[in-house]
Amino acid sequence: MRIDELKPREVFRYFEEISKIPRGSGNMEQIKCYCRDFAQKHGLGFCCDEYGNVMIFRDGTNGRINSEPVILQAHLDMVCEKNGNSERDMEKEGVELVTDGNYLWADGTTVGGDDGIGAAYILAVLASKDIIAPPIEALLTVDEEIGMLGAKALDTTYLKGRRLINIDSEQEGILIAGCAGAARLDCKNPLTFTKPSKDIISVKIIVDGLSGGHSGLDINKRRKNAARTLAELMYILNKNIGISIADIRSGGKLNVIPRTAEAVVCFNEKFHEEFNRLTADFNKELSLECGNIEPEAEAYAQSVQNVSWAADKDSTAKIIFALMNSFNGIYLMSGEAPELVETSSNIGSVSISGHYLETGIMVRSNTEYGKRTVIRRHEAFMEYIGGKLSLNDEYPAWEYSESSPLREIMAGVYYSMYGKKAEISTAHIGLECGILSEKLRGADMLSFGPDIVNVHTPNEKISVKSVAACWEYFLNVLELLAESN
Repeated sequence: MRIDELKPREVFRYFEEISKIPRGSGNMEQIKCYCRDFAQKHGLGFCCDEYGNVMIFRDGTNGRINSEPVILQAHLDMVCEKNGNSERDMEKEGVELVTDGNYLWADGTTVGGDDGIGAAYILAVLASKDIIAPPIEALLTVDEEIGMLGAKALDTTYLKGRRLINIDSEQEGILIAGCAGAARLDCKNPLTFTKPSKDIISVKIIVDGLSGGHSGLDINKRRKNAARTLAELMYILNKNIGISIADIRSGGKLNVIPRTAEAVVCFNEKFHEEFNRLTADFNKELSLECGNIEPEAEAYAQSVQNVSWAADKDSTAKIIFALMNSFNGIYLMSGEAPELVETSSNIGSVSISGHYLETGIMVRSNTEYGKRTVIRRHEAFMEYIGGKLSLNDEYPAWEYSESSPLREIMAGVYYSMYGKKAEISTAHIGLECGILSEKLRGADMLSFGPDIVNVHTPNEKISVKSVAACWEYFLNVLELLAESN
């Protein structure tokens, strides 16, 4: 089935167009030019602030020029992840869309539904002369996925609206009214290296086939972290045959649960048979433990050329200890909504650079106290093992407001369409609403979006049916907002 056969055609048309453009975080120039050309083509007001955030303006329809404006907000950047066998250069190429009519995905890469679908909704509204809506202030931010840098730098001079709809949620029927804040922790641990003796061989060990996922949305789905899993295998090997670690790599993006990890380890050649047995036994354990949750999980070894340098005994032990004991996963569930995660931590990147073990960690919490608590826990741990921690790219939680006329309107539209109440919730994800609520004082905000699964992984899929349902809902919301002041 072709993409242009999917409905709503106007939404999927714009999603297909922006999907042809490489738009990973930090690679925004082409998509900004696309937005500028789009605005010019449709005779719409356009501006781009100093950082690169895009704003496009559309008058209200059918005499609604003086209605209270509404800000429609999404982010233009996406997380670029791909399978190991994909040859696509996501710095230079867009993604290749695939559909069966029920779902939309990309061939071997993330599809960029987060937040390309939100941007496509907004572009479709801006392009239409028939959709009934109040004056629209479209805010398309950049570099959301690497610390919400665009939102932090946003110049709000041209934004007059104080009603904001964020289209960056991934569950239809749930209206998000609050979200987690987060912080990025960059950790460095000094290592000592030594030259292996002649009877030492080098082997690469790999953990692969894990599901990964969004480090907030999927942190409660019992998905393994590849870096932690690899550390467990290295602990077993070190305890039984003694190893030295020459290199280790896992992840790279802190808002993604690592799917793969690999390390080059060195050991005495006489233990090669024992090494193979221990690795095979661990692989069996991993398969049994992951079961139906991550059925493709595996651990295996590959031959490599012998290395010239490797971490000494103490540094090898430090690497293993750091990765096995640095806090990862759920720290606290919500006391008000027991099914929701309140505070968590994700080891998102691991590498050896120079003479240091470098780990990148994202801490999320729906409360400021929870975020501070876990940050202090990481700080104390780093001090204990002789490392250093720096705190970067911190952003606040978006706190739930008891009073929200926008929420009442959007919940009312949902009830009138479906005869049931929409679920109003807070989410353990980062939305730009936390930052925007500080920049746009007094703004009334709510977030929604269609069903998207396996976000931030090459298994990401967008529900076509849900996109259509949310589009119809969105149009009804805009029509009602045009009538209300």
